[in-house]
Amino acid sequence: MDDRRPAGARVTLDMIGSTSGDQPVAWDERATMLYALGVGAGLDAPAEDLALTTENSEGVALQALPSFLTIVTVGHKPPALEALDPGRFLHAEQRIELLRPLPPRGRGIVRTTVDSVLDKGEGAIVTSVSTLHGEGPGAPLIGRGTMSIFVRGGGGFGGPRGPGRPAAAPVRPADATIVHHSRPEQALLYRLSGDRHPLHSDPAFARARGFDRPILHGLCTYGFACRALVAGAAGGDPARLTQMAGRFRKPVYPGDTLTTHIWLDGGGAVRFETRDGAGDAGIEHGTAAIAS
Repeated sequence: MDDRRPAGARVTLDMIGSTSGDQPVAWDERATMLYALGVGAGLDAPAEDLALTTENSEGVALQALPSFLTIVTVGHKPPALEALDPGRFLHAEQRIELLRPLPPRGRGIVRTTVDSVLDKGEGAIVTSVSTLHGEGPGAPLIGRGTMSIFVRGGGGFGGPRGPGRPAAAPVRPADATIVHHSRPEQALLYRLSGDRHPLHSDPAFARARGFDRPILHGLCTYGFACRALVAGAAGGDPARLTQMAGRFRKPVYPGDTLTTHIWLDGGGAVRFETRDGAGDAGIEHGTAAIAS
């Protein structure tokens, strides 16, 4: 049967297992600090975020945010994804897992593999897993990132539909609520960490795709949520946040207030959601794990 889908949307089950192979990666303190600034660290209270934004403050050691893993592992596409049109992509979900804290400077090996594809009818969801190992033979696994993208027009190929919607947020009041204020130029700062898609910077490009103005990167909102989890659930210690996952619900605009509601479920299990200034969910069905 002829495949009537657009050429850049032809998701198939054969994509599963496609891999980038082992790719070397390196990062340094400048990249670590620039990322932290890009997700709002230091904007409201500079002196409170010195461990994320400076490498030479007396008595303060620089730490990387756990969500910086999304930057370290980005850009290593499996060949199967190269055949798809990025203009049809919507970031659907993101998960990170760290087996050890991400150092502010390091080298490693990244491998990205297509793990699953789902047929959602009007579109398809392609999930890729990126692993980060240290450099050298036998080097340990540092962490893994799992990214799910929704490919508009990519459904209808007869693949599995996948599970239904996850459980809703708790009905009880949040145990912690963290409010962050993004800046109008937030997307321009965040894009310097690597994602320079014009949807986040070019007003004409954004309007042509149905947005009033450029939108904030989904992973920038994710980074704000990570900071909130560190503050509201991990006692201010980024090394204690070992897992984080969430589903992107709707775009957030630069300059929005981002409010993260956090529920502590015991045993280090956490649920969260991040809402914009209008009260709409930017990230929903969020979960996290906090080490003791």
